[in-house]
Amino acid sequence: MEKKQMNIAVSLNRNFFYCTYVMLTSLYENNSDSAITVYILHSELTDGQIDAFEQLARQHGGQVQSVFVDRSLFSEGLMITAEWSIETYYRLLMADALPQEVERILYLDGDIIVNGNIRDFYDLDFEDKLLGVCMETEKNMENQPQLNSRMFEKLLKQGFYYFNAGVMLWNLKAIRGHYTFADYMKVAEEYADVLVTPDQDILNYCYWNKGKYVESAVYNQFSRDAHYEGKTYQKIREQTRIVHFASAKPWNANNLHFDIEQLWWDYAQKTPYYEFLCEEFTEKTINDPFMEQYIQQIYDNIAVLQKDLEDSIALSERLIGMIHAK
Repeated sequence: MEKKQMNIAVSLNRNFFYCTYVMLTSLYENNSDSAITVYILHSELTDGQIDAFEQLARQHGGQVQSVFVDRSLFSEGLMITAEWSIETYYRLLMADALPQEVERILYLDGDIIVNGNIRDFYDLDFEDKLLGVCMETEKNMENQPQLNSRMFEKLLKQGFYYFNAGVMLWNLKAIRGHYTFADYMKVAEEYADVLVTPDQDILNYCYWNKGKYVESAVYNQFSRDAHYEGKTYQKIREQTRIVHFASAKPWNANNLHFDIEQLWWDYAQKTPYYEFLCEEFTEKTINDPFMEQYIQQIYDNIAVLQKDLEDSIALSERLIGMIHAK
């Protein structure tokens, strides 16, 4: 029986090679019923890194298409930070840069684990929509200034829901008749002063009423949210198809860790880079001052609370004394 096609897109620089390799490993492991083609949007990957992706694809009966992106296409005025690299904008090129025969594609961030079969999501009936998306969690959107800016204030009054751009199913066939890369850049220039999560803000603005929403807890579960909601590693393993390690990363040392991160290491162990990743993580953890600073901050906070408590007790005693004096 011939396998059904599944088109996947990723964009990355050299720093995200290893985690993207782990993500793709998890994708292949859980979607063997699909013929997967991965389109890799990049500007600086080495030949060796591309070869590694191609070898991984061949092992699972898939293929890789390298899509080199000319960075000069992007305005120098775009918001670029340590957290938001130029590569985060590359997904905006997909409708223009990918072959016309690619009519549907699932974009996945590199800090994701595909924990189950996602064929149902990939085959989503778009109806009259252009994207398949998941809502950004309320926790992540707390105190986010862009929602109160001139960019979104009118849209919110019309029932707009902000979505996360790390997992997006694109109806490329229909999108090509609505938006081009140039259109996205015009939005970026117009709202340059209020962009917070740049490419995500641009996509939300353009597609504010063109997204078909699927269940976040299944197809874009933020790991840290799951932890704070009391979900365990085992529960996530059994119930969630896509886990998103947004913000704090399992492979970094400068953050607190929790049991759900074991899921990322489960798939890292299936790669040829597992030993290297373990050694790198150990070295980072040993040399990173985060935990010491975090514990010191807790001590400092306790000292402040203790001082406030002592002041409150002293004030209460004075008030009681004044009452008895009367």
